[in-house]
Amino acid sequence: MGKIFGTDGVRGVVGEKITEKFCYDLAKSVGVYLNKYNNKGKVLLCHDTRVSAQMIEKAVCRGLNEFGIEVVCGGVIPTPGVHYLAKRFNYAMAIMITASHNTHEFNGLKLITNEGYKFSVEQEDEITQIFDNIGQYYYSEEPGKTVYDESLKYEWAEHLISVVDDDFSGLKIGLDCANGANFYLAPYVFKKLGAQVVAINDTNNGELINQDCGSTHIEGLCKTVKESGCDLGFAFDGDADRMNAVKKGGVPISGEELLYLCAMFLYNGKKLTNNKIITPYVTNCGIDESLKKYSIEVVRCDVGGKSIQRKMLEQNISYGAEDNGHIVWGDYNKCSDGLLTALFLTKLYKTEKFENILKDLKLFEQEKITVPITEEQKGRYNNGAINTKLEELKSTLKENERIITRVSGTEPIIRIVVEGENLETIQEIGKKVENLIKSL
Repeated sequence: MGKIFGTDGVRGVVGEKITEKFCYDLAKSVGVYLNKYNNKGKVLLCHDTRVSAQMIEKAVCRGLNEFGIEVVCGGVIPTPGVHYLAKRFNYAMAIMITASHNTHEFNGLKLITNEGYKFSVEQEDEITQIFDNIGQYYYSEEPGKTVYDESLKYEWAEHLISVVDDDFSGLKIGLDCANGANFYLAPYVFKKLGAQVVAINDTNNGELINQDCGSTHIEGLCKTVKESGCDLGFAFDGDADRMNAVKKGGVPISGEELLYLCAMFLYNGKKLTNNKIITPYVTNCGIDESLKKYSIEVVRCDVGGKSIQRKMLEQNISYGAEDNGHIVWGDYNKCSDGLLTALFLTKLYKTEKFENILKDLKLFEQEKITVPITEEQKGRYNNGAINTKLEELKSTLKENERIITRVSGTEPIIRIVVEGENLETIQEIGKKVENLIKSL
């Protein structure tokens, strides 16, 4: 079979990679894995709003049950909620059925440990080896059962309310729930905290999940915040582990600004462990320079939640973030958490104007380009077909200029980031890199 896991679990088009048999065999492989380590505890299984979730849920339950594993189905719950619940109730592990920010034709599975972390690459590789040889394993003599408990989402909601411990009365908050996993819980939690809520795309319609809405399409939220006079607005992706924000008047908060605001929220509250933050190498280097004023060290890592998780554990760092809206609050949860980020930002908003905090943030110019590629082009890129020309181009860069290219782990694209002090210059460089990739 080869590689089945990407940078964030398994993901693909339903009916192509994501079929009933594939999910069934993967679930059996997880069952074998759990039995191997004598972990016969219950598995928590939740999903976002996609219609295909029902097919996948049935296949996963059947596969796990046949290997003696009991499954607790929690219904529609955001991914960070599943991470929290996995640890809170000591499940053997948890599985989230989702394709995150992708549209409805995609789906997938994220595997979560009993400590609430993403499965490591090593754990995924072990499950892949089992998957490739699943025919040699035998079913359990005592099959497991499946139970349903949709009250679990309220455990998650009440936990968030207790963590925030604030009163948002007098605030009007705009929410774009992306017709996804946060369609109910985000408005529920903000209302319970006293806020007036203006929600859009807050349906349980999986056909519309992430469709021109949510964290990757915040235009609708910007309009809602402006026209409704909201103080703040928050847009989530389909499984709500990601969030982008909008200021009063419908003005977007950039990913770098979001990262910086959250870091300062922890710093001001004396909760930034070791005075360090983790962020991937693609994040604007202006973050590093801006945080030096507060003696905050920026530690770099590879792109993706697993890389951030590993580095946070290695260096005992409580805060990790990407500039795309994934924020990890390590002292509160083990994965990026869109709703908790929105709640903490609202808490921060009550105490100090964002403009006062952001005045110290100085960013370099960045040009970000996405280039669609075929599997053949991806292979040639990975084999170094343009390495020589790319290195020649990099050798012409000036101080504070850099070029980053990387293949997406979830989509057939190559992402380009060019950074420097002069916008016109980096746009010219970006075009050259784009043409180079298109020539593959």
